[in-house]
Amino acid sequence: MSIFEQKIIDTHHHLWDPTTEKYDWLTAEGHEVFNHIYLMDSLINDSGNLNLIKTVHVQAEINTDEITYETEWLQNISQNNKLGFPNAIVGFVDFMDPNFQQKLEEHQNYSNFRGIRQILNFDKNNPEISHAKMNYLKEDEWSKNFSFMEKYNLSFDLSILCSQAVDALKIIKKYNNVLFIINHTLSPININQSTINDWLKSIKLLSECDNVVIKLSGFGEFNSFWSQESIQPLILNCIESFGVNRCMFGSNFPVDKFLSTSKYIDYWCAYYNIVSNFSDDEKNKLFYINAEEYCKM
Repeated sequence: MSIFEQKIIDTHHHLWDPTTEKYDWLTAEGHEVFNHIYLMDSLINDSGNLNLIKTVHVQAEINTDEITYETEWLQNISQNNKLGFPNAIVGFVDFMDPNFQQKLEEHQNYSNFRGIRQILNFDKNNPEISHAKMNYLKEDEWSKNFSFMEKYNLSFDLSILCSQAVDALKIIKKYNNVLFIINHTLSPININQSTINDWLKSIKLLSECDNVVIKLSGFGEFNSFWSQESIQPLILNCIESFGVNRCMFGSNFPVDKFLSTSKYIDYWCAYYNIVSNFSDDEKNKLFYINAEEYCKM
């Protein structure tokens, strides 16, 4: 079997249209590289001859007053293409927002809605790699409000830096009935021989919790000049720690498209080559079966 025969679920992609004026970050100074329309036809075109069977859309930082619009918009896209893409939708709420519960309930009006992502990446000593304005994981109000994820049986896409693993672990253990889905291989920023051990320790720490799975994605975002050789140890170490049953692949398009010269097929070919010695059953779990389970597709 080749990568073109392998069934694939892309567990992490985005769609956006900056011309709608609903994405202020896309048109902000310094983000010109992202300021392009990217819709479902764009993704399908990028996927080419790959056997892409389902996709998961993860919130694209639409303006905060449009977050339930985004879910409605994506649901309409799914209902109006024969493939049903995106087959699962991960939306956004801010658990510090006084109206977070109402917004959670509004998201659930749409049948493809599965969970929430609030980007938590924070390093007080390095604002360049921080997305969040504070370490929400240490905020009592945030933690208390997070309990509604359990109430509504939603998954949480966990976007953090590896330095936040200990703080994240406290939330993960507190809410052990919530499925946490680590985004982008736990953000391997500036990984080299001297820094990889910190990342490895965080991977092993988080993998000890049964309610945590991981997306192997985001490689072009963190290294524009990534190669199969550079990502192979990251992927294989994740699989070794989490096991084949708790890992799944994603593209992070169009972010990785715009930050790297690599094409969609380049990522998936690299993934396939890296696990070439795995059994067909193991490959199927990594490429689509695990995603069907964890993303409820």
